[in-house]
Amino acid sequence: MEPEGSFRGDFKRVFTVLFQITKKINEAAPLPELLRIVSRSVVDLVGADACSIMLLDEARAELLCKAAVGLPAQEEASICFKVGEGVAGWVAEHGAPALIADVGDDARFKTVSGQTTPIRALLSVPLATKEGIIGVISATSARPAVFSPEHEELLLYLGASIVKDIENARLFRQSITDSLTKAFNRQYLYQRLPGEVERSRRYGDPLSVALFDIDHFRRFNDSFGRPAGDFVLKEVVRLGQEQIRDVDALVRYGGEELLFLLPNTSLAGAQRTAERFRETLQTSEFGWSDRRLQVTVSAGVAQLCEEAPTDEALLRKADDALWRAKKAGRNRVEPAS
Repeated sequence: MEPEGSFRGDFKRVFTVLFQITKKINEAAPLPELLRIVSRSVVDLVGADACSIMLLDEARAELLCKAAVGLPAQEEASICFKVGEGVAGWVAEHGAPALIADVGDDARFKTVSGQTTPIRALLSVPLATKEGIIGVISATSARPAVFSPEHEELLLYLGASIVKDIENARLFRQSITDSLTKAFNRQYLYQRLPGEVERSRRYGDPLSVALFDIDHFRRFNDSFGRPAGDFVLKEVVRLGQEQIRDVDALVRYGGEELLFLLPNTSLAGAQRTAERFRETLQTSEFGWSDRRLQVTVSAGVAQLCEEAPTDEALLRKADDALWRAKKAGRNRVEPAS
């Protein structure tokens, strides 16, 4: 039913946004992509200079920016408010919108460290489910008093229409993500890999994987405690993410085992990627307390082929190659035979 209220004339544009989001959900688009669509739409709907969408962390204590439009990348990455802190934190705490004509006149406003984007007018609305607040949408402008009660009503309607989709996408992402490193987990791999195998067979594109094991990982826990081991895992994943493309995936395959899923990549290409990652780790400094930890990995790479025609066989080939790399002295990359 068409909503009542002063934004009736904008309903068609809201409907278009909802249609785009539904289409992306049906395509299994990742959460950041969905949120970026919403951010761009908010800028267009209310004439804002910028929009950010923040979601509560797992502890429901802090709002973290998950998507933004109109902000420098560094500023977007630094946005973080505790519940009750700043305008966004106030909205999350009270579950009520905030419409501010000039932030200089509002004591709730807090400047983000490193902020370069000029802000005068601000409009924030909560993303609320039956279970509670999950996040906040904020629109800003360098001009004062550009947002109206009609804009507030419009964003409230948009937020109420999409919040369940956002929550479902977030819960799905959590279910396929390793809680420590934020890499994908095995569940994600087992869901995606069969589809990549089928796509490779149908179109003839190469498909490869690279399986890594952190050399002598137990020594970090034994010598410095489990927090040191956790630190190493998170840093290795962070550096690994920098080595792969958007179409690739980094999976925490086991305790200290990681896997690169590499569509459209030959065995030689996978070997180059794995070798580049190995060299990056070998030459990186892992500062822990007052020490510099030395981290290396062994790797096995394999490509889907007649000798490994299934997802299970592909993973087995990579595991066999990894075993040979470790047997040959570690800190090396071995291709599947």
